Formats: sequence, structure tokens, C-alpha cells
Amino acid sequence: MTLNDKDFQTARYWAVVGFAGNFGLTVLKGWAGIVSNSSAMVADAVHSASDIFASVFVYISLKIAQKPPDKEHPYGHGRAEVISTLVVVGMLAAAGVEIIRTAITTIRHGCLDTPGNAAIYAAILSVIVNELMFQFTYRAGVKTNSPSTIANAMDNRSDAFSSIAALIGIIGAKLKYPVLDPVAGIVVALFIFKMSYDIAMDAVAQIMDESVGENKVQEVTKLALAVNGVNNVHGIRMRQSGAVFLVDLDIVVDPKITVQMAYDIGESVREMIRVHMDKVSDVRVHIDPSDLKRKVL
Repeated sequence: MTLNDKDFQTARYWAVVGFAGNFGLTVLKGWAGIVSNSSAMVADAVHSASDIFASVFVYISLKIAQKPPDKEHPYGHGRAEVISTLVVVGMLAAAGVEIIRTAITTIRHGCLDTPGNAAIYAAILSVIVNELMFQFTYRAGVKTNSPSTIANAMDNRSDAFSSIAALIGIIGAKLKYPVLDPVAGIVVALFIFKMSYDIAMDAVAQIMDESVGENKVQEVTKLALAVNGVNNVHGIRMRQSGAVFLVDLDIVVDPKITVQMAYDIGESVREMIRVHMDKVSDVRVHIDPSDLKRKVL
């Protein structure tokens, strides 16, 4: 129940790229925020710093998710990616809280210095770099069906949006509205909270074994019915475990055939689904010797 080697290498590569890119942006924005007296840019640097750890967790979760099933984890380790995703969400939320605390303190104490130009240049560069990382990482996540890679990409997109908010605040501060700088920091935090919520809901959906959608169920039905000897299909249950899908279904066969023939038909159905459906790692076929739907306990 693992990614194939090519998909794994792709997902891991973009986790490393994300780490390197976010590390560079953290240093740049942190320096620019300090020398320019920009709380919005410092807040954005904190966001990028959390992205560094996110990339590390994604990398580790990908390694764990690649492990084959064992006695303690008979369904594999795919949900290591889900755990990693929730850890990333927690880190993002914590960063958002700290950003708001710092911004409110700045406003209350009246420490509203006009930011320097370095903060503007850093914000512009951050928008460009983060959007590029989002585009490439998101495509890799969709291609490999890796939830942690997609979460990492969305994190880059949120960083790009937060840098835009920071840029607006910095420019506003330079136009003699310095309060806009810490206000922009709060806007950055709100972006982080929204992205954290969306990512968390996707992870919870996997933990709760939410259905993967009617389209995939119909695809399973079509493939199973294409196998000679299958009279009907019902009781399809399909869920996601990390980057892969697990399928359970009941097929109806002629009650007069031998047990061996019924078994062979079931194996053909299993192979048909695994070969023709992308990212399906395990198929469990239950055989009914009549057209009566048996009760699934």
C-alpha cells in the first residue's frame, strides 16, 4: 500500500525543494523585517519558518508511508501522511496565534515605525517564489495523490497570499499609515487560520473514512461487471489511506459454479480494479452466490 518508486521520489523531491525554498525565505524575510522595522514582514518570516518544519514532517511521513503492511499495521502505513498533515496544521495555527499577539502588542504600545524598502523587496520576492513552489508542488501532489504533498503546496500558496497582505501593509505604512503594518500582520494570521482549517478538514475526512466519491464507486462497478461471470455488484466501500485507496465490494455469481470458479472470478475482479484504477493498493472481494445482498457486519 505504497506509492510506486517514481511517485515517491517525486513527492520526496518537492518536500526537499520546499524545505530549501522556505529556509531561504525565512532568512531573507526575517532579516528584511528586522532591518526595516516591519512587523508584517517578521510575521511573514514566522510563517515561512513554520513551512520549514512542515516540509520536514512531509518528508518523514512519506518515508513512513512507504513501509509495507506488518502485523501491527495490516492496512499499511499510509495514514502517516495524515498524521503529518495534522502536525503541520497545529504548527500553522500556533504561528498564527503568535503573529496576532505580536501585532496587537505593537498597536497597543504605539511602536509604529515606518518600514524600510528592504521589506518591500522581500515581500515581492516571497510572492514570486512561493507561487512557483505552489504550482510545482501542487501538481506533484495531485499526480502522486499524496495528501501531505498537497497540504505542503497549499501552505506555499497561503504564504504567497500572506506576503501580498504584508506588502500592502508595508506600502500603507510608508504612505504615512504605519498602523497598516501590524494590521497586515493580523491579516497574515487570518490567512494562516483559514488554510489550517481547510487542510485539517481534508485530513479528518480521511481519518473518518469518508467516501471518496460517487465517480470512483461507479468506476469500480463498471470494471467489476466487465469480468466474465459477475452477474451483479453491490456493497462497494472505498476509502483513502494516505496516497492510496482501499476497496471492498461484493460480487454476485452463479450459485451453481464451483468454489474454485467463484474464487477465480473474484481474483479477476481484484486484478481488473488494481490494474485499471490509479492508486488502488488493496481490493477485497466478497462473493455472493445469489442476487440477494447479504448483510455486511
